[in-house]
Amino acid sequence: MEEQKELDSLDQLTGELMHIAMGDKTYPEYDKNGEERPQYPDLGHRLKAMEMLAKLLAGRPGQKKRTVLVDDL
Repeated sequence: MEEQKELDSLDQLTGELMHIAMGDKTYPEYDKNGEERPQYPDLGHRLKAMEMLAKLLAGRPGQKKRTVLVDDL
């Protein structure tokens, strides 16, 4: 049961990081007048989310390691 809760929370975290990495998720930011404006993550936040997502998925139990060969002739 505890393992299932952990997997569910990992799935939720993976989903949130994916939304940030793709630039889909907005967060509130306030201007000088106190008005709320939705902001999308900038490139630095998106890259950091991708990095964290890669580390999270690499350490997941049950994931098969795969090798990707790139031919750039």
